[in-house]
Amino acid sequence: MGAEMKYKMPFNYVQVIIATFGAVVMSVFVLLVSEAAGASMKFTGGMFQNVDFIHVVRFIALPFLILGFLTFLIGRARPGFTKIAQWVGVVVVVVSIINPIMFAPDLASALGMSLILLIVGASWYIAVNNSNHISRQSKLVRLQTKQDALA
Repeated sequence: MGAEMKYKMPFNYVQVIIATFGAVVMSVFVLLVSEAAGASMKFTGGMFQNVDFIHVVRFIALPFLILGFLTFLIGRARPGFTKIAQWVGVVVVVVSIINPIMFAPDLASALGMSLILLIVGASWYIAVNNSNHISRQSKLVRLQTKQDALA
């Protein structure tokens, strides 16, 4: 009967780093393909006028890493917070798709930027997923096995 250690980690922060890298790589790929397809990536209004490589990297990596770390810290104190942060991030990204649709001068720019935003939303959802749920299930299986052995 050894002492069991309990870790209050809602997810592994390495997930956030990996998802950030994946989101940046996929978004840059979509940006390059969109530009090759004729997208100007110059917008008439909204948050920014021009989207290029450095904007994509900066506006994905920094929010992901900072907000992911804050979600990790808050999630340690309140594990239910990660599920809320997961869905709030997805909703914010999906709602922000309105921006490129309204202000894009051409269809290729609107579709490219919308696809980038969908990639970011999916990556955020995966990044702050409560991965320790599997650990809890395996603990239940071990507990059931111990109870079966004692019976």
